[in-house]
Amino acid sequence: MDLKNGFGGFGGFGNFGGAGSDGSGGPNGFGSAKDMAEKFKQGKDKMTRGKKILLIVIVALVLLVLFAGRILNFVMDIWQVNEVGSGYTDIFWKNFFCRLAVSASGFLIVFIAATINLFVLRRLAFIKHTNVSFLEKKWPYFLFALVFSVVFGGIMGENAYVELLTALNYTDFNTVDPLFGRDIGYYVFIRPFFNTIVTSLKSVFLLQAILVAVVYVAVFMMSGIRNVKEMVITQRGALTHVLANVLLYYITMIFSYRLAAEGLMYGKFGGNGDIVGAGFIETNIWLKYYQFAPYIILAAVLFAVFFLWRKKYKASIGFVAAVPAIYLAVLLVSVLTQQFVVAPDERNHQTPYIKHNMEATQKAFGLNDIREVQFDFNKQLTNDVIRENKDELLNTRVIDFGASLTAYNQLQYLRKYYTFNDIDVVPYNIDGNLTGVFMSARELNKENLEESARSYTNEKFRYTHGFGVAASPFNQITEDGQPAFVIKDIPPKSTNGMPEITQPRIYYGESTNDYVIVGSNNKELDYSEGYQDIEYTYDGDSGVQMSFFKKLLFSIYYGDYKMFFSGNIDNSSKILINRNILERVKMVAPFFQYEGDPCIMVDDNGAIKWVVDGYTYSDQYPYSQSFNGVNYIRNSVKAIVDAYTGDVKFYIIDPDDPIVNTYKKIYPSLFADEPIPEAIKNHLTVPEGLFTLQSKVYQRYHLDDAGQFYDQSDVWRVSTEKYQNNEVTVTPYFNMFTIEGETEPELVLTIPYVLGDKYNMVGILMLRSSPEHYGEMVLYRIPKSNTVYGPMQIENKIDNDPDISREMTLWGQGGSTVIRGNLLVIPFENSIFYVEPVYITSQNNASLPEVKRIIVAYKDAVAMAPTLEEALSEVLKTSDGLNPSHLTQTTEPTQPNGEDVTPPAQNNAPDPTKAAEEIQKVLDAYDAFKSSSGKNDWNKMGQDLDELDKAINGLR
Repeated sequence: MDLKNGFGGFGGFGNFGGAGSDGSGGPNGFGSAKDMAEKFKQGKDKMTRGKKILLIVIVALVLLVLFAGRILNFVMDIWQVNEVGSGYTDIFWKNFFCRLAVSASGFLIVFIAATINLFVLRRLAFIKHTNVSFLEKKWPYFLFALVFSVVFGGIMGENAYVELLTALNYTDFNTVDPLFGRDIGYYVFIRPFFNTIVTSLKSVFLLQAILVAVVYVAVFMMSGIRNVKEMVITQRGALTHVLANVLLYYITMIFSYRLAAEGLMYGKFGGNGDIVGAGFIETNIWLKYYQFAPYIILAAVLFAVFFLWRKKYKASIGFVAAVPAIYLAVLLVSVLTQQFVVAPDERNHQTPYIKHNMEATQKAFGLNDIREVQFDFNKQLTNDVIRENKDELLNTRVIDFGASLTAYNQLQYLRKYYTFNDIDVVPYNIDGNLTGVFMSARELNKENLEESARSYTNEKFRYTHGFGVAASPFNQITEDGQPAFVIKDIPPKSTNGMPEITQPRIYYGESTNDYVIVGSNNKELDYSEGYQDIEYTYDGDSGVQMSFFKKLLFSIYYGDYKMFFSGNIDNSSKILINRNILERVKMVAPFFQYEGDPCIMVDDNGAIKWVVDGYTYSDQYPYSQSFNGVNYIRNSVKAIVDAYTGDVKFYIIDPDDPIVNTYKKIYPSLFADEPIPEAIKNHLTVPEGLFTLQSKVYQRYHLDDAGQFYDQSDVWRVSTEKYQNNEVTVTPYFNMFTIEGETEPELVLTIPYVLGDKYNMVGILMLRSSPEHYGEMVLYRIPKSNTVYGPMQIENKIDNDPDISREMTLWGQGGSTVIRGNLLVIPFENSIFYVEPVYITSQNNASLPEVKRIIVAYKDAVAMAPTLEEALSEVLKTSDGLNPSHLTQTTEPTQPNGEDVTPPAQNNAPDPTKAAEEIQKVLDAYDAFKSSSGKNDWNKMGQDLDELDKAINGLR
């Protein structure tokens, strides 16, 4: 037996069945130690990879939890915009990607700057002067730079993306500023973007410079270096780092000085410091400084770098400090110039710059093209003038908004779950005559449901919509002193030429702030006929089609778990969201401002529409005075929302507005290509909110002379009136009026002015609504040689009239309340009428205001009668001795040759017996009224009050 190879078949005993002489492992052995180590390493790598995967999963879950709300909001925003109109989603995505790009750019710039600063700090401060091992690692610095950059990058993206879009698509105003001669479009569209970028960089560099300096000082002091001079001398690297950051800040300041020079036109000057623009000091001192300051700073930076390179640190610091020193010197010069040069003769020094402010403000607020009409009060009214213009006089508004809204909610709400929120004025042809019509939507008010009826099913599935509108001409009342409805009831009935409503259901309105779910097998309450409920199922195109996934997300978004578990929702159900019309239009176009009170209308096709006025605005118009945070504004957009489908269309109504044209370039799909349909156009009105702002601006900016403007000798004030026994400022009001030079009346918005702290009227400003003259302004200026009563003076004349005071005192007894309505100023030919309704109402929750009388004032005469027609007749007869029969469409008998027949003179001496009888009638009627008021018998009180009124009139 060969002992040497005796166990060779086992591969050698010495290697225990596996290892050959070369140490390699056999096929059945355990392998060498090297193999075992390799296998252990592979197993460890597998464990490490498993831990990494697990860590990634955990981090992903944490991020998902942290950002789940944002992700959900993002998804819901997409769905909500798409629900308003699929054509509007490109607006959402354009804004999203632009914001993302700007944020990413800002993040990258800040991250690079922050990372460089932090790693220089790590090398020069933390590693050299601290023993904290944690601060020697690199990842904390990356993490801090990441957080810092995310915050600042997000802020830059949020602020700058809209400015970037408008800068890239700007439109010229074709008007230049008076200081630099640049087009206003540069200041409104381009400069804000540059300003945001430069300001953001300045803030970042300044903050980094401060933080770097503070960190160095703190670290050095903890390491034992407590003397600042020693820090400067011994820590040259740290000093260089700090100065480098300061120099970066100064470099951004070079670019900011141009913006600062332009910013002078947004400052304030004048004796009271209340005039916007660049005045004498700003133009002659600060403008020169800002023009030379970049060169000063550039020189300071170059010399500071040069001496820094030469290691002459004191000289370098000196040049850096020279910049604020020069600024302080200029500041001192400007203060001394103001005190000793400008102030002694400010009117002459500032007049040219005041003129710039006046012209800019008038253009920016659309007040530079107002047509002026001068009154000629020397003419007297004649019978012929009254006869020819009778219809215009009788087309005057005689009812108020507040009292009419109360009447609507008492007479036309029909079911307690309906409500009328407010009243709008819309022009319609009533019996062939253009007339202002009060109109209000009958919206659903779930708050008024009985508590037992306020179940989840009722609120989300059954009570889903309002129904129809109510409407009444504002120049008519019934015999009971109530609105004379031309659209009323459920289903709505139209009369007197008003359009027949084809789809009365209101799913989208002013107070529809919740979501509802329609479709499937759910039946909605449509309206009630007697004791029977009429049901309906929504068949419009709006809404989001439900699915299990969408039901889950919507229930999470609204915090409504009942939605998820409801068995009334299936794939054929739709959820109607964004039902508040203001929120609905803002969802699509948030860059406009909107009139807070949308206007309801019934178009000529019978569809109920909401009209939302949109404003383009800016606070960057040079030299323009700022009011309510804006110094430029236009009513350039109208959004039309269908009350049934929620369909939204945006129309441009001011094609000359550069801002709306810029938005049209950015979002070409936003605006309808076709003009506003004629069925809607004829019923549009001008917005009250903008006119209120314009009338406020015009109080001072009606002047053209800068010297008078400085003196404030001709400042106007919106008049006051007595409303419900309180003195209040007149709000703009609609009325029918024939503008000078026109032949037909139109609906105009009106405001009267008085002079300063006086009460005499000086002007009446009107804003036109007719399609041909929409948005045009007309000022009826009263010559200074004429004295014309203002509204408050007429109110005092009414108070002082003994007959009116006596009747109002009688009406106010026995639990009744007398309400004086709005006083309307009515220019007529070359005269002015004043019209005020008088309401009487009871002092309880079921009160129903009733127009009891109409007061008319003309010249020095005041008259009160049951109707406008009678009051006009009485006041004309009293003041000018005119024949009042012309208002009642009767004519005097005439001779064949056309001459007036003069009736024979009559004996007008009073009959004592008859007078005594009339007095007794007054006393009896008063006693009867007093008795019924003591018994709170409202019906009897009304009858007795009418008898008393007749008795008093008989006594006259």
